[in-house]
Amino acid sequence: MRPLSPRSFPRAPEPVRHISDGGARLAAPFLELLPIDGVAISILNGGQRAALVHASDTTAAGLEESQFDLGIGPVFDSFAGADAVHVPDVATDDRWPPFLSHAQALGAAAVFVFPLGFGAASVGTVLCYSTATGPLDAATTATAMSLSRAVAGPAFRHAMILAREDEAHEGSPSELRREVHQATGMVLLQLETTATDAFARMRAYAFSHGITLREVAHDVVAHQLDFSTVND
Repeated sequence: MRPLSPRSFPRAPEPVRHISDGGARLAAPFLELLPIDGVAISILNGGQRAALVHASDTTAAGLEESQFDLGIGPVFDSFAGADAVHVPDVATDDRWPPFLSHAQALGAAAVFVFPLGFGAASVGTVLCYSTATGPLDAATTATAMSLSRAVAGPAFRHAMILAREDEAHEGSPSELRREVHQATGMVLLQLETTATDAFARMRAYAFSHGITLREVAHDVVAHQLDFSTVND
Protein backbone atom coordinates (compact mmCIF):
# COMPACT_ATOMS: atom_id res chain seq x y z
CA MET A 1 0.00 0.00 0.00
CA ARG A 2 1.25 3.51 -0.79
CA PRO A 3 1.82 5.68 2.29
CA LEU A 4 -0.70 8.46 2.69
CA SER A 5 0.53 12.04 2.64
CA PRO A 6 -1.41 15.24 3.46
CA ARG A 7 -3.91 16.16 0.77
CA SER A 8 -7.50 17.26 0.45
CA PHE A 9 -10.24 14.76 1.27
CA PRO A 10 -14.00 15.28 1.12
CA ARG A 11 -15.40 15.80 4.57
CA ALA A 12 -18.07 13.53 6.02
CA PRO A 13 -21.56 14.79 5.21
CA GLU A 14 -23.02 14.32 8.69
CA PRO A 15 -21.27 16.47 11.30
CA VAL A 16 -21.92 15.88 14.96
CA ARG A 17 -23.76 19.05 15.93
CA HIS A 18 -24.03 18.80 19.71
CA ILE A 19 -20.33 19.22 20.44
CA SER A 20 -19.20 22.77 21.24
CA ASP A 21 -17.12 25.02 18.98
CA GLY A 22 -14.19 24.74 21.41
CA GLY A 23 -13.80 21.06 20.65
CA ALA A 24 -14.07 21.73 16.91
CA ARG A 25 -11.17 24.20 17.13
CA LEU A 26 -9.02 21.53 18.79
CA ALA A 27 -9.83 19.05 16.02
CA ALA A 28 -9.38 21.48 13.13
CA PRO A 29 -5.55 21.13 12.78
CA PHE A 30 -5.84 17.34 12.46
CA LEU A 31 -8.39 17.68 9.67
CA GLU A 32 -6.34 20.36 7.92
CA LEU A 33 -2.88 18.80 8.15
CA LEU A 34 -3.48 15.04 8.05
CA PRO A 35 -4.85 12.84 5.23
CA ILE A 36 -7.97 11.89 7.18
CA ASP A 37 -11.72 12.25 6.88
CA GLY A 38 -12.72 12.57 10.54
CA VAL A 39 -11.49 12.83 14.10
CA ALA A 40 -12.72 12.15 17.64
CA ILE A 41 -10.96 13.54 20.71
CA SER A 42 -11.59 11.88 24.07
CA ILE A 43 -10.33 12.23 27.62
CA LEU A 44 -9.94 8.92 29.46
CA ASN A 45 -9.67 8.10 33.14
CA GLY A 46 -8.07 4.81 34.13
CA GLY A 47 -8.73 3.32 30.70
CA GLN A 48 -12.41 4.34 30.69
CA ARG A 49 -13.76 7.27 28.72
CA ALA A 50 -14.37 10.29 30.92
CA ALA A 51 -15.47 12.74 28.23
CA LEU A 52 -15.90 12.99 24.48
CA VAL A 53 -14.41 16.40 23.72
CA HIS A 54 -15.29 16.43 20.03
CA ALA A 55 -16.33 14.18 17.15
CA SER A 56 -16.17 15.75 13.71
CA ASP A 57 -18.88 13.53 12.21
CA THR A 58 -21.09 10.55 12.92
CA THR A 59 -18.53 8.04 11.67
CA ALA A 60 -15.87 9.33 14.05
CA ALA A 61 -18.39 9.31 16.89
CA GLY A 62 -19.43 5.75 16.01
CA LEU A 63 -15.84 4.51 15.94
CA GLU A 64 -15.19 6.00 19.35
CA GLU A 65 -18.50 4.81 20.81
CA SER A 66 -18.09 1.23 19.59
CA GLN A 67 -14.80 0.89 21.47
CA PHE A 68 -16.46 2.11 24.66
CA ASP A 69 -19.20 -0.47 24.09
CA LEU A 70 -16.81 -3.33 23.36
CA GLY A 71 -14.01 -2.42 25.77
CA ILE A 72 -11.38 -3.09 23.09
CA GLY A 73 -9.80 -1.23 20.21
CA PRO A 74 -6.89 1.00 19.23
CA VAL A 75 -8.04 3.80 21.55
CA PHE A 76 -7.41 1.65 24.62
CA ASP A 77 -4.07 0.40 23.29
CA SER A 78 -2.89 3.92 22.46
CA PHE A 79 -3.95 5.23 25.86
CA ALA A 80 -2.30 2.37 27.76
CA GLY A 81 0.94 2.50 25.78
CA ALA A 82 1.09 6.30 25.41
CA ASP A 83 1.95 5.75 21.75
CA ALA A 84 0.40 5.87 18.29
CA VAL A 85 -1.58 2.87 17.06
CA HIS A 86 -1.94 2.49 13.30
CA VAL A 87 -4.55 0.43 11.46
CA PRO A 88 -3.79 1.15 7.80
CA ASP A 89 -6.36 -1.35 6.56
CA VAL A 90 -9.23 -2.37 8.84
CA ALA A 91 -10.15 -5.20 6.45
CA THR A 92 -6.83 -7.04 6.92
CA ASP A 93 -5.95 -6.23 10.54
CA ASP A 94 -6.80 -8.92 13.12
CA ARG A 95 -6.16 -7.28 16.49
CA TRP A 96 -9.74 -6.39 17.53
CA PRO A 97 -12.17 -8.29 15.25
CA PRO A 98 -15.46 -6.95 16.70
CA PHE A 99 -14.30 -3.33 16.51
CA LEU A 100 -12.79 -3.71 13.04
CA SER A 101 -15.99 -5.28 11.75
CA HIS A 102 -17.95 -2.31 13.04
CA ALA A 103 -15.39 0.11 11.59
CA GLN A 104 -15.91 -1.39 8.13
CA ALA A 105 -19.67 -1.11 8.55
CA LEU A 106 -19.24 2.59 9.36
CA GLY A 107 -17.23 3.13 6.19
CA ALA A 108 -13.79 3.59 7.74
CA ALA A 109 -10.96 1.98 5.77
CA ALA A 110 -8.06 3.05 8.01
CA VAL A 111 -7.87 4.19 11.64
CA PHE A 112 -5.03 5.97 13.42
CA VAL A 113 -5.02 6.80 17.14
CA PHE A 114 -2.62 9.15 18.91
CA PRO A 115 -2.26 9.70 22.67
CA LEU A 116 -3.03 12.99 24.36
CA GLY A 117 0.03 13.04 26.57
CA PHE A 118 1.86 15.04 29.18
CA GLY A 119 5.35 13.56 28.97
CA ALA A 120 5.01 9.80 29.35
CA ALA A 121 1.46 9.96 30.77
CA SER A 122 -1.71 9.80 28.66
CA VAL A 123 -4.87 11.73 29.47
CA GLY A 124 -6.81 10.71 26.38
CA THR A 125 -6.66 9.98 22.67
CA VAL A 126 -7.21 11.43 19.24
CA LEU A 127 -8.85 8.93 16.89
CA CYS A 128 -8.52 9.68 13.17
CA TYR A 129 -10.08 7.72 10.34
CA SER A 130 -9.78 7.68 6.57
CA THR A 131 -12.05 6.25 3.91
CA ALA A 132 -8.91 5.21 1.98
CA THR A 133 -6.55 2.44 3.03
CA GLY A 134 -2.84 3.02 3.48
CA PRO A 135 -0.27 3.79 6.19
CA LEU A 136 0.77 7.23 7.33
CA ASP A 137 4.30 8.18 6.40
CA ALA A 138 6.84 9.05 9.10
CA ALA A 139 6.53 12.81 8.64
CA THR A 140 2.74 12.72 8.88
CA THR A 141 2.88 10.54 11.99
CA ALA A 142 5.31 12.99 13.60
CA THR A 143 2.94 15.86 12.78
CA ALA A 144 0.02 13.99 14.33
CA MET A 145 1.97 13.22 17.52
CA SER A 146 3.03 16.85 17.79
CA LEU A 147 -0.55 18.05 17.35
CA SER A 148 -1.74 15.59 20.00
CA ARG A 149 0.79 16.88 22.52
CA ALA A 150 -0.18 20.46 21.71
CA VAL A 151 -3.92 19.93 22.31
CA ALA A 152 -3.62 17.64 25.36
CA GLY A 153 -3.85 20.43 27.92
CA PRO A 154 -6.62 22.40 26.19
CA ALA A 155 -8.59 19.19 25.59
CA PHE A 156 -8.37 18.23 29.26
CA ARG A 157 -9.54 21.69 30.35
CA HIS A 158 -12.33 21.63 27.77
CA ALA A 159 -13.49 18.25 29.07
CA MET A 160 -13.84 19.71 32.57
CA ILE A 161 -15.90 22.60 31.17
CA LEU A 162 -18.15 20.19 29.29
CA ALA A 163 -18.61 18.08 32.42
CA ARG A 164 -19.80 21.11 34.38
CA GLU A 165 -22.08 22.30 31.58
CA ASP A 166 -23.78 18.97 30.84
CA GLU A 167 -24.19 17.84 34.44
CA ALA A 168 -27.73 19.17 34.63
CA HIS A 169 -28.89 18.22 31.12
CA GLU A 170 -30.80 15.02 30.50
CA GLY A 171 -29.26 13.06 27.64
CA SER A 172 -25.83 14.62 28.15
CA PRO A 173 -22.68 12.46 28.21
CA SER A 174 -22.53 12.65 32.02
CA GLU A 175 -26.18 11.68 32.34
CA LEU A 176 -25.74 8.78 29.93
CA ARG A 177 -22.68 7.49 31.81
CA ARG A 178 -24.69 7.56 35.04
CA GLU A 179 -27.39 5.49 33.34
CA VAL A 180 -24.79 2.87 32.36
CA HIS A 181 -23.54 2.73 35.96
CA GLN A 182 -27.09 2.46 37.30
CA ALA A 183 -27.91 -0.33 34.84
CA THR A 184 -24.74 -2.20 35.84
CA GLY A 185 -25.88 -2.15 39.44
CA MET A 186 -29.32 -3.44 38.49
CA VAL A 187 -27.87 -6.28 36.39
CA LEU A 188 -25.51 -7.12 39.26
CA LEU A 189 -28.54 -7.71 41.48
CA GLN A 190 -30.50 -9.53 38.78
CA LEU A 191 -27.70 -12.04 38.24
CA GLU A 192 -26.21 -12.01 41.76
CA THR A 193 -22.77 -11.47 40.28
CA THR A 194 -19.98 -8.87 40.33
CA ALA A 195 -20.05 -5.43 38.74
CA THR A 196 -17.35 -6.51 36.29
CA ASP A 197 -19.36 -9.53 35.16
CA ALA A 198 -22.58 -7.51 34.97
CA PHE A 199 -20.92 -4.90 32.76
CA ALA A 200 -19.44 -7.65 30.56
CA ARG A 201 -22.89 -9.23 30.14
CA MET A 202 -24.33 -5.88 29.07
CA ARG A 203 -21.55 -5.39 26.54
CA ALA A 204 -21.99 -8.89 25.14
CA TYR A 205 -25.75 -8.37 24.82
CA ALA A 206 -25.23 -5.06 23.01
CA PHE A 207 -22.78 -6.60 20.56
CA SER A 208 -24.86 -9.69 19.84
CA HIS A 209 -27.99 -7.62 19.22
CA GLY A 210 -26.29 -4.91 17.16
CA ILE A 211 -27.15 -2.06 19.54
CA THR A 212 -25.12 0.28 21.73
CA LEU A 213 -24.27 -0.29 25.36
CA ARG A 214 -26.23 2.82 26.27
CA GLU A 215 -29.35 1.47 24.57
CA VAL A 216 -29.02 -1.67 26.69
CA ALA A 217 -28.55 0.43 29.82
CA HIS A 218 -31.61 2.52 29.03
CA ASP A 219 -33.76 -0.59 28.62
CA VAL A 220 -32.47 -2.04 31.89
CA VAL A 221 -33.15 1.17 33.83
CA ALA A 222 -36.61 1.44 32.22
CA HIS A 223 -37.34 -2.17 33.34
CA GLN A 224 -37.76 -3.24 29.72
CA LEU A 225 -34.82 -5.67 29.92
CA ASP A 226 -34.18 -8.09 32.78
CA PHE A 227 -30.99 -10.13 32.47
CA SER A 228 -32.31 -12.78 34.84
CA THR A 229 -34.66 -13.82 32.02
CA VAL A 230 -32.11 -13.52 29.19
CA ASN A 231 -30.85 -16.82 27.78
CA ASP A 232 -27.12 -16.90 27.01
